[in-house]
Amino acid sequence: MNKFIFILSLFPGFLHAQSFHPAVGTAGTNAIKKDSSCFVSWASGGTVTRGFLDIADTTIQASGSNRASFGNLNLALGPATGSVTDVLSLGDSGVATLSFNQFIMDGPGYDFAIFENGFMNDYIEMAHVEVSSDGIHFFRFPSTTEVPLTTQSSNASYTDCRMMDNLAGKYRIGYGTPFDLSELPNDPDLNKSAVTLVRIIDAIGAISGHVTTDQFGTIINDPYPTPFESGGFDLEAIGIINGTLGLTDLEELMVNVFPNPTTDHIQITLEGEASLGLYSADGRLLSTINHMNSTTLSLDEFASGIYNLLIIQNGKQQNLSILKN
Repeated sequence: MNKFIFILSLFPGFLHAQSFHPAVGTAGTNAIKKDSSCFVSWASGGTVTRGFLDIADTTIQASGSNRASFGNLNLALGPATGSVTDVLSLGDSGVATLSFNQFIMDGPGYDFAIFENGFMNDYIEMAHVEVSSDGIHFFRFPSTTEVPLTTQSSNASYTDCRMMDNLAGKYRIGYGTPFDLSELPNDPDLNKSAVTLVRIIDAIGAISGHVTTDQFGTIINDPYPTPFESGGFDLEAIGIINGTLGLTDLEELMVNVFPNPTTDHIQITLEGEASLGLYSADGRLLSTINHMNSTTLSLDEFASGIYNLLIIQNGKQQNLSILKN
């Protein structure tokens, strides 16, 4: 999408389903500001394959090419700057695969965040997000869209960010869309304690012809066509929230937690001393415990839902999901 020649126009209020986190500055948003202290590292390398300016008509050119050409890979590396031009434009269905100098790990709450250059709330371009721990097998976050398909979104359209989930580009420039590795299914080909690559795949946005769909097969509707050199998803940065420098820190601890699911308490057994932290699903620390061999942790005061238990012992750490019914 071309934010640089965007034509402002006013639209009536959104009248459809609004199931997910709201925009920046609104209660309940999960947007993360670019200078948040939660970020421990940023993308340091990668590759990019540019998509077409218009995948339905590959004869269309801008600046001498039929593919997006604005920006370069280096502009997507390092910390988010909040600059609308400090981006890598992907074009229709373009792909960027970024690497890091740390492993991304499944820790408490969100594990990494992706920044795009939308210059206002609800002017949104979307992309699928995939991760890999071996560079061979990639796993896509289960995305959802509720954006109506009655009218094709254009370069002058607004989209309510409450109508999408697990798609990059949800928030305006300077604010990252967070992702939690625990939302991916367990698979022997994915080591959630040592993710090495994050892949961004532009959602074309067309509601007919060359379409992109969410996890349910629903067509993703975002501004299309955008036949400009800056078309497609504009990647600004990827920041790590839960990371580790070495595999030696990732050896599993001999810990047992039961019952899980539970209704009122869990019993934690692990030989020796350890530090325990109970976190909410959105990363808030709820309780800390000094553990010795066996600990009973009461969940009576907490509502039903999923919680994360972080266990740290002798420089090793492990994160377990707890379900309270």
